[in-house]
Amino acid sequence: MKQLSSIQIKWLKSIHIIAAGVWITTGLVMFFLQFLNDEIKSGGELYLMNKIIHFIDMQILVPSAMICLLTGWIYSQYTKWGYFKHSWLIFKWIITVLIITLGTIYSGPWISSMVDISEKMGLEALNNESYLWFDKSQLIMGAGMTSTLTLTIFISIFKPWKSKKKNTKNDIKATFKFH
Repeated sequence: MKQLSSIQIKWLKSIHIIAAGVWITTGLVMFFLQFLNDEIKSGGELYLMNKIIHFIDMQILVPSAMICLLTGWIYSQYTKWGYFKHSWLIFKWIITVLIITLGTIYSGPWISSMVDISEKMGLEALNNESYLWFDKSQLIMGAGMTSTLTLTIFISIFKPWKSKKKNTKNDIKATFKFH
């Protein structure tokens, strides 16, 4: 398989890091916007808040997550790193796919439901059992996803569980050297 050049890898890595930063930042913004519910005084404000969160989710967070997934795939496919050579890379793949899947199946639809409920009910949505469940669940899942993504960045930097090079004869001699 053809490998990327050094400059191509730098561009790819830059795009990947920027997309990851945007993904985490938008997750944080969405998380903290939910704490403004106490400041909301009208149904229109509640609906607008939910529309803003939905917009951030669909127009910024989802594309940045997909760019991370795509650049990660290109990185694995066209560099020496591969897909499954290192435990820390496997962890990153699992987390990335898991968070995108959970966001698609749960988080995104919950946010859409909150938009629909607040549009129909206005401020009374804050007393609606379904709305409150979606709000609480989204808050918990958003915190979990964003925390896990942040952890993944540290794992990318520190590369724990990195494969160790095989011992050389000198390493073996040093290990068994008696004083």
